[in-house]
Amino acid sequence: MNFFRIGTTEKFPLRAWNRQSFLIFFAAICIAALAGVAAEFFGPVVGLSVPLLMVLLALALGDYRIGSGLLIFVMPFASTYLIPSQMFGISGMNPKNILLLISISSLFLTQVFRPRKLAIPTWTPLFFMYLAVFSTSAIHGAFHASSIPEYFEALNIITSNSVDAYLLESFLKPSVTLATAFILSIVIRNTTRPNLYLIPLFCSAMVVAMAIFYHAASSGMALADLASQESRRYLSSTGMHANELGLLLNMAWALALFSFFHASRLRDKLLLGTVSSLLAIAILLTFSRGAYLGSLTVIGYLLYVRRKFLVFLLALLLLPIAALVMPQAVTERATHGMQSNDIDTISSGRVVEIWQPLLPEIMKSPLLGSGISSILWSDAAKQRAILPVGHPHSAYLGMLLDSGLLGAIIIILFFRHIWCLFTCLGRSAQDPLWRGFFTGAAACILLLLVQGVTDDSFMPTRTQPFLWLAYGMAIGFVSRQKAIENSAPLEAGNAPKRYL
Repeated sequence: MNFFRIGTTEKFPLRAWNRQSFLIFFAAICIAALAGVAAEFFGPVVGLSVPLLMVLLALALGDYRIGSGLLIFVMPFASTYLIPSQMFGISGMNPKNILLLISISSLFLTQVFRPRKLAIPTWTPLFFMYLAVFSTSAIHGAFHASSIPEYFEALNIITSNSVDAYLLESFLKPSVTLATAFILSIVIRNTTRPNLYLIPLFCSAMVVAMAIFYHAASSGMALADLASQESRRYLSSTGMHANELGLLLNMAWALALFSFFHASRLRDKLLLGTVSSLLAIAILLTFSRGAYLGSLTVIGYLLYVRRKFLVFLLALLLLPIAALVMPQAVTERATHGMQSNDIDTISSGRVVEIWQPLLPEIMKSPLLGSGISSILWSDAAKQRAILPVGHPHSAYLGMLLDSGLLGAIIIILFFRHIWCLFTCLGRSAQDPLWRGFFTGAAACILLLLVQGVTDDSFMPTRTQPFLWLAYGMAIGFVSRQKAIENSAPLEAGNAPKRYL
């Protein structure tokens, strides 16, 4: 066909200017103007990044799968200094919260304009009972926030003793993790390729590992110096303590390691083997004794689950060799205080200087507890009878102090439910990769139980995003199975035939 004819009245056959073209052109002009303003006030780097950011956000808003994938990637290291806590001087405006808002908005728009497109999974009543304990404990603690001694703020243990600051740290930030798990359950329930969501999850773990490698290399110190008691804070510049990083990485390592042993494809084994190896090195560099004990827990559970003669034989051969070739700094750190036979020295002062003074606090409110982070306004803290710490360095003691006996019962039942869910999916998932993933998720529960003896909490914390993301995935998978059993509409894909 000739597009131009000289001497005729035939119209040029290009499409007419339509509304969609106008909107795209108008959006491009607005983005360019916004980029120019940003470059003028914040510099050329910010100005150049604005168009890319706007396009990325537009794609995420238009497709909930993109936004949720980015949210999964950001969530595990959102509490570190790797991403800004605020942008443009606006408190609360950071990549994590922006992606959360975009993901929720995208899901809402999808549900409004295509109501049959999304299926919402059903969550167990135990989860809502756990959420009730978490919420009421936070609200209960808010009434005591003003009673926190001023020296906690002076030592930068807390930012402020105001109610707003307390609720932000104790309730709102952990709630983002729970909201992300809920979003992920919807995504896994409706996606045709759930395996793709393992990519941002493990990539996020690698970001944390690389940050530890960087800090260890840039410190300019030898391994022996990094492992010393005086250098325990060398990773604090990441925004998290070494013990927190150890638990965070151990959970990611458990997911990657079990997925590696169960994966059937060579490509998956190579990638997961690389991830597992790098995460194991990063865990060693935390020089956290709790993390080392957690790693042994993962290995022990792996041997128990596999229960194959060759695996046991390989472990018997490799573990002694690993102990011999292990750097002396790691060995000395792992056995710190063992020679003294003093439990307080071994626990780094936890027994005498934290736990014993806090025991009488339990009886103040034995049934309901005193609210999340109640150690901050305890009599022991006010009298400076304990070390200046923001949590009791024991998830079990913290559970009794904060939630009381009734709350502890609900928390125990809820984590028992998670354990049963993970182990059941670890046995029945059709895809071997997902069987390994959920078996590794069960190992994360054991990690929390073991490392929780000296650290962390049974409430959502910034060390547990991999556990909660795995839980959201499990809820999505169970919903898919119920849809199959009930012959409900489900997008064609690689949905397993049986999960429970």
